[in-house]
Amino acid sequence: MSLARSLERRLERLLEGATGRVFSGRLHPSEMAGRIAREADLARYRHESGPATANRYLLTVSPADLDVDPAALERKLELALSDHAAAVGLLFEGPPTVEIRASDEMAPGQFSCTPSVVPGPLAPWARLTGSGTNLEIGANRVTLGRSAEADVVIPHDNVSRRHALIWRSDGKAWITDLGSSNGTSVDGTAVGDRPVPLGSGSVVSLAGHRYRFIEA
Repeated sequence: MSLARSLERRLERLLEGATGRVFSGRLHPSEMAGRIAREADLARYRHESGPATANRYLLTVSPADLDVDPAALERKLELALSDHAAAVGLLFEGPPTVEIRASDEMAPGQFSCTPSVVPGPLAPWARLTGSGTNLEIGANRVTLGRSAEADVVIPHDNVSRRHALIWRSDGKAWITDLGSSNGTSVDGTAVGDRPVPLGSGSVVSLAGHRYRFIEA
């Protein structure tokens, strides 16, 4: 199944349950789900840490088609987008946001969907703890390294500027080494450029500096 179709089916289930409470019968929920999924697919781009896409989606509908406050549905759609990103290893540079807005410029039965990238802080889904430090992992894909440009900064001279990458995909957390000078290991086993699964409680060593990986 394609990534776009996977997201579309996830959103269809949400919209089918909500259509009678939020939208008039002129808006077909499967069409709205398909539009969001297509826009997310078209907005995909290559970030330095891997595949990424837009994290904000503005749905504009006619006032005649919006029957109740859509806030609850917006939150559910945001959760669905977050779950989808974690399932397929996709990066959002900011929190997933869905806004359903009424506009007199939109004809009844019609809607638009506008994606955009809005960077911002993300709630942590995991952390690295060790030596009195607590390093939070918020984005679905994070680079670890000495450089200030790394997503998670490891401030040791023998850690490479871009040392390793941690991400979520297929219901698991993974780590890979990014060609570091002094190596990465998980529970004493060396990590190369092939993904290695991370379990909550695993000990990650970056150039000999040990951190315990804890999922939230």
